[in-house]
Amino acid sequence: MIKKLSFIFTLVYLSFNLNAQFFRGVGIFAGATMSSHRYINKLPVDSFYFTHTQPAPSHRSAEYFSWSVGILGEFLKYQNFRWQTELEYCNKGAVERPLIYPWPIIRGDKTANTFGKIQWNNFAKIFFTEGYRGTPYIMLGARLEYIMRRSITAYPTVMAAVPKITVTPDVAVGYEFLTYSKIKPFVELHYNPDAMKIQVGNVTEWGRTFELRLGIIYRPKKALDDCNAPRYHGSNY
Repeated sequence: MIKKLSFIFTLVYLSFNLNAQFFRGVGIFAGATMSSHRYINKLPVDSFYFTHTQPAPSHRSAEYFSWSVGILGEFLKYQNFRWQTELEYCNKGAVERPLIYPWPIIRGDKTANTFGKIQWNNFAKIFFTEGYRGTPYIMLGARLEYIMRRSITAYPTVMAAVPKITVTPDVAVGYEFLTYSKIKPFVELHYNPDAMKIQVGNVTEWGRTFELRLGIIYRPKKALDDCNAPRYHGSNY
């Protein structure tokens, strides 16, 4: 019985220490988003029937500004390399002035195609050397996106083909500010383009989003940060 209890205690102790080293922090963030859509109509210009304007003419939409919010967890015991996983709600879309008559050109009023998405984001997070005020880093990863709501007001034939579930790449730069508490503020700028282009007849469509985030991350004390743990001071120490 004593041997069994000792074995269980050892497993619990090892599991606690491994988890303490694996888990690095938890946080929240809010962001401002700026997104637009690009359409390419492959048909040559037709000045008689204007077929090159259907179901959408070649153009880039105006920017759509909105917001995002999410929670994050940061993992891996390495000092300069982490895995960050997130659950986020993010608004994307584009502002259009839909073509009503091709000649003479008449366009409608400004209107927005919008998408509200729940996203599961995963990143490799690489930290650089800590500076006087904080630590810069870069993030490389992808977002698994699910459309919760959509509002289509322009070029519905093309927009209806946007899939409900998709994966998009993401690259970001960030800066975590130095504080004397366990709560660290950070700022990030993300570039998030569509990986898969939508094809509807002769029209190809894709989008891209910029996201500026402000957030905080809580970092509890780690076993590796204990003052009794051995520290590496460099090759010349």
